[in-house]
Amino acid sequence: VTRLAEAVYKREVVTIFGDYDVDGTSSTALLVSTLGALGVPTEWRIPHRESDGYGLSDRGVELVRETSGTLVITVDCGVTALEQIAALTSDGRDVIVLDHHETADSLPDAVAVLDPKRRDCPYPFEGLAAVGVAFKLVQALEDVLGIAPGTLMLPALDLVALGTAADIVPIVDENRVLMRAGLRRLSRKPCVGLAALINVASVNRRNLTTSSIVFGLAPRINAAGRMGSASTAVRLFLATDDAEAFPLAQQLADANRVRQTEDKATLEAAIAEAEEQIGRGVRALVLADASWHPGVVGIVAARLVERYYLPTIMIAMSDPIGRGSGRSIDGFDLHAALGECADVLEGYGGHVKAAGLSITAENVAVFRERFQAVAKRQITDDLLRPKQEIDVVAELGEVSLDTIADIERLGPFGPENRRPVFLSRNVRAAAPPEILKGAHLKVEVYQHGAVREIIGFNMADAAPLFENPVDIAYVPETNTFLGNTRLQLRVKAVRTAEM
Repeated sequence: VTRLAEAVYKREVVTIFGDYDVDGTSSTALLVSTLGALGVPTEWRIPHRESDGYGLSDRGVELVRETSGTLVITVDCGVTALEQIAALTSDGRDVIVLDHHETADSLPDAVAVLDPKRRDCPYPFEGLAAVGVAFKLVQALEDVLGIAPGTLMLPALDLVALGTAADIVPIVDENRVLMRAGLRRLSRKPCVGLAALINVASVNRRNLTTSSIVFGLAPRINAAGRMGSASTAVRLFLATDDAEAFPLAQQLADANRVRQTEDKATLEAAIAEAEEQIGRGVRALVLADASWHPGVVGIVAARLVERYYLPTIMIAMSDPIGRGSGRSIDGFDLHAALGECADVLEGYGGHVKAAGLSITAENVAVFRERFQAVAKRQITDDLLRPKQEIDVVAELGEVSLDTIADIERLGPFGPENRRPVFLSRNVRAAAPPEILKGAHLKVEVYQHGAVREIIGFNMADAAPLFENPVDIAYVPETNTFLGNTRLQLRVKAVRTAEM
């Protein structure tokens, strides 16, 4: 904080280097706009996913060297980039690292390394996203500069909510407070760029939730980095008028449509390869193909985990380096598993449930063998059985619109603060189930005279179970259509009733 305050006083040029996902781009924009409000000249760089690679790579060092910043702040990356940060400091630049990823055994030789996952970090909450770490730096800067509390922080809250929700960090403790305040800011007074994106995405600004960000805004922002340049997203966040913002927001929407088409083709090809590996009894999938776009492999990996409930790594091969993305299941530490294979990887990083890697083509086969051996050793039969946790056992007649009003007081919801899941036992279908769009299940059910409508997304296969009494696990929600709001139960799991 002292070094950053010095840069403010001296009007030094500060370079911000951020990652290309929503957390990285929102963090970059937050710091650029905050320092700009203080009159500090800034330059910023976001790496290109395909040509520059992940995080502060050697190419990232070249990007920073294009700038005149005497102070460099890396955000959402840098904590494992020891050699790259050493190269920047050898140029005579000071470096501050803002990150939230797992650290290596050693830390970069920087002015400061702010990462709540540092083993020696005394901060009481380690779940902050990178944008949360950046926000805490701004909070400390207000104090050091003697600025009235909130002057810099309040305008940043919309970006804090955006990056926090999109990075799927736990919405508990401080993150829950930040999300509540950030959603309020995003709803009432978002920056010009986010207001334009909300409009283009047709997101209901009056009822913004974590899900609004995760499913409505984040895919469009991520599409910029997946299908082109994530710098478009930063320019959107920094836009100062509608004439600048709306074309950028439309670019993100267009990129997202291209991404969706690419997703579909990649998923179809990946399923064919996955089925072949599953036939061999593997406990993890490692799939690679030169035709896959590196911008969609993470999304497809997540869908394969949903489909097969196996840890999955998807690698988009290119010459000379392929780039992969992985997703995991509960109980299997993906980051640690990659660590056991580090000698055949060019690089890797991430978290317990999601990670990225780079690899040469000649090492893919041995990596697949090694990684699947780690999974076979660690993943028990019990881990491969998804478990549905239940928060409340209730009869259908006890669940009403008033129940939902009570539930909303527990929000904002997200990872580790999910909406409560209810269980109602011995429920019967009041009419034959409907199958919507060939995939979704809709049924009216009754219990002790109470009738409720349930909807199960991608649960058409469960329709035959409703020929007999069933137990249903569900989340009570509202469904508003043409101004009419009614109760709807979103089914999470269904089984034949235990009599």
